[in-house]
Parts: sequence; structure tokens; C-alpha cells
Amino acid sequence: MTHSSPAFPTPTEIRRNATSGLTITWLDGAVTTLSSELLRRECPCAACREVRGDTTHTKPLTGKKRSLAIIDSSLEEELKLQEIWGIGQYALGIRWGDGHETGIYPFYLLLELGQR
Repeated sequence: MTHSSPAFPTPTEIRRNATSGLTITWLDGAVTTLSSELLRRECPCAACREVRGDTTHTKPLTGKKRSLAIIDSSLEEELKLQEIWGIGQYALGIRWGDGHETGIYPFYLLLELGQR
């Protein structure tokens, strides 16, 4: 299945399920289901990439590390898909239950995640 073009996959429908993830129907009729856990784990924002040890992007400016850990959200909140929106004709934005919303998920990344 080509999903229109490997470099520019085109979804015809993206359906959000707040508790389990996304279901994407592609132009060629193929369907991809992505769990909230996978989407959050693979968040492409600079801060999340840094936490995963990815140094391919310039590291964001961060304050001094503290020895006191402050947990301001539960795992359930972190994995709840609060809202999704389109970014141009190439990506999806996601707001999570804990307020995180800086990751831009290009359609090619969503397709790649579904093929793993």
C-alpha cells in the first residue's frame, strides 16, 4: 500500500479516541491504529526527544536540575488524548491530558509509527 506517496502520506480521516489513541484512514483506504501510549512515547517535540536521549536537535534551554522531583500529572493524564488538530496539510497537533501540546506529528511519522 502506498498511502498516496511514501514521502507525503495523505490521510482522509483521523479519528480520536481519548482513552486509546488514533485511527487514521489513508487515501489508499489503508487504516492505521496508533495507541496513546505509543504516540506519547514518540512525541517529536524537543523536550521529549531530549528526555529520550535524542541529541539530533538543539537542546531546549532548561533551568537548573533539582533534586526534588515534583510529579504534577498521573500516567493516566499523560496518556489521555485531550484534543487533536490539523497543522497545515502535513501534520497533526495533539494536546494531552496533562497539558503537553508542543509535539507536531507529521503524517509521515504517523505512517511510520503504524508500520513498526
